[in-house]
Amino acid sequence: MLPSALPNLQRMPSAITFANPDILRVAYAANILILVPVCWGMIAPTASATVFQGAVAESVGLRLLVLSLWSAILAASICGLFAPAFFAPLLLVQIFYKTLWLALFVWPALRAGAPVPWGVAGTFAAIVVVWPVLLVLALRG
Repeated sequence: MLPSALPNLQRMPSAITFANPDILRVAYAANILILVPVCWGMIAPTASATVFQGAVAESVGLRLLVLSLWSAILAASICGLFAPAFFAPLLLVQIFYKTLWLALFVWPALRAGAPVPWGVAGTFAAIVVVWPVLLVLALRG
């Protein structure tokens, strides 16, 4: 059931038809559970030490950019609980950018023996593996 502020989202035409879009709520709920404390931690100037475990240098601009992205994903995930199929592209965006970050930041850092923020990297790796499975299950029913 959608709140009255979002009355037509489930009736909007889509090129993709999900047999069981409700399974996507698992991903949205996980995003919410992960991102509420992370976004809260990103507000503090100590985010580099806490969220990124000191493996990423502190930069106010970068921290606020990441906070903005993750806050948008959090807000869209809340909406995704009410309109799971409509917000499915959010999960694809997450798979794409997290895969890029793992390939372009974590992998080279590992090879160079540089520090890696394992909390973020592990969460990203899990999402890159699990979200495609949930999307396939939602499509097939």
